[in-house]
Amino acid sequence: AGMTPAEHLAAPKLSREQIVEMEKELDNGQSIYWLRRFNDALAALPDDEEKVHAIMRPVWNELAYNLESFNPLFTACLLKVQNTLGSSDYEARDAALAHLIQPLAGEYGLHHSIPMGRTHRQLFAEFYESVTGEPLAKLMADEEQPPRAAKELYESMLTDVTTGGGREDPIEQASYALGYNLAVEYLAQYEKGWMLDSFRELDRRVLAPAGKSVEWLFLEVHADGEPEHADLGHAAVAAFAPQEFEDAVRQGIRDHDTDFSAFYETITYALESAA
Repeated sequence: AGMTPAEHLAAPKLSREQIVEMEKELDNGQSIYWLRRFNDALAALPDDEEKVHAIMRPVWNELAYNLESFNPLFTACLLKVQNTLGSSDYEARDAALAHLIQPLAGEYGLHHSIPMGRTHRQLFAEFYESVTGEPLAKLMADEEQPPRAAKELYESMLTDVTTGGGREDPIEQASYALGYNLAVEYLAQYEKGWMLDSFRELDRRVLAPAGKSVEWLFLEVHADGEPEHADLGHAAVAAFAPQEFEDAVRQGIRDHDTDFSAFYETITYALESAA
């Protein structure tokens, strides 16, 4: 039957210390390894802008698809918590949802106390076009280089979250989704920060000498904003996840590490084999 609202209200929730301890597993996980290796390969691309463009084009398509695929994933995580209506404590559910909605809203240019900005898709398009001289829409319409790895990652992520990690209790499923979301935001801090560093090195050696003027805002916004998003992910887990479902949160964290590392392994090999 699962937890009742009264049981969820009374259940001790995971502490910030417990959450941070689980999250630390990611520091030694496969995603961190492949993110480092990808960025090493990116920063070391040849000193030839045309070669860089040819090597990067299929990888750009993977990155563009992957970027947008996180939005329906965030929505799926929200829905898992919303679907505990009738099972979870009202205040805990409300607090978790308030934390979860902020990064998703930010993807579409909505930020607390700040006028409406450009969507992250617009920022990525400007970044891509400044580096390549090609409209992003043209790249994403190219059927000869489909983003297979990004599509596989999206399917894996959505299956994991929508099935609640195979758990039964709605609150346990939501706890799993909150753990999965936490891992997404935690790894994104490293992903975007290291990517900014790698592209700056590429700009110094290749892009600027080729006359490119890179629009940095996409990477700068993410490098600056992801730590805040990770804090919101922490707060969502701490507000909602009962200690008795610690294993579900941990499974969500580990499953995202598995899913995400497979994606970065594929696109890292694409760079290394072509360089």
